[in-house]
Amino acid sequence: MKPLYWSVFALCAMLSCTPEDDEQPINLGYDYFPVEIGTYITYKVDSIGYGINPDTAEYLVKEVTVEQIFDGIGETAVTVERYRSNNEGVSWFLTDVWTKKRTANSAQKVEEDIRYVRLLFPLEPDKSWNGNAYNFMEPWNYVYGDIDVPRNYGALSFEQTLEVIQRNNVNLIDQEIASEVYARGVGLIYKRLTDLNVQGGDITGIDMEMTIVDFGDVVE
Repeated sequence: MKPLYWSVFALCAMLSCTPEDDEQPINLGYDYFPVEIGTYITYKVDSIGYGINPDTAEYLVKEVTVEQIFDGIGETAVTVERYRSNNEGVSWFLTDVWTKKRTANSAQKVEEDIRYVRLLFPLEPDKSWNGNAYNFMEPWNYVYGDIDVPRNYGALSFEQTLEVIQRNNVNLIDQEIASEVYARGVGLIYKRLTDLNVQGGDITGIDMEMTIVDFGDVVE
């Protein structure tokens, strides 16, 4: 049996018979949704409202992660103060205070008292989930698009980004298109929301894009 043992040992050595070596590391993706205190992201928002009083607006939004709290179920979350500037950042005024948290398997954000499941961990191509699982709205089936791909927005370059396709419902009456893009170590860097309804030639709804223009640490 000794020659057979050494023959099997030699064969395994040549073929690298170690199953662990063939396993790919799990792409958790936690750093696509940072929750560090004292950071900010500034976005340029382009919005077109359709309806009785159509409106076109361009402005800046700054989201600042301020403090750590415990939410209603005792889990750690952070507050996000949202500021708006109508004059290219010359002056800012507070508009909202949202919260967000990252758990072992999801990234959640509470916007206008509505909780959304923005990301699901670990990251896997074509993984899908209900982004409205924790609110009263109809289910929206989120799905991952491109994962860990480079993207540029204006003068900013990001080596690894993640696309979340939230809605793609287009027919003769409705146009519902929604998506978000996240960057590792930064968070949300792009958002698109198109929610239009066409009835008798009249269009109502909104078409909005939000694009990152700056980010970093808050300087006291």
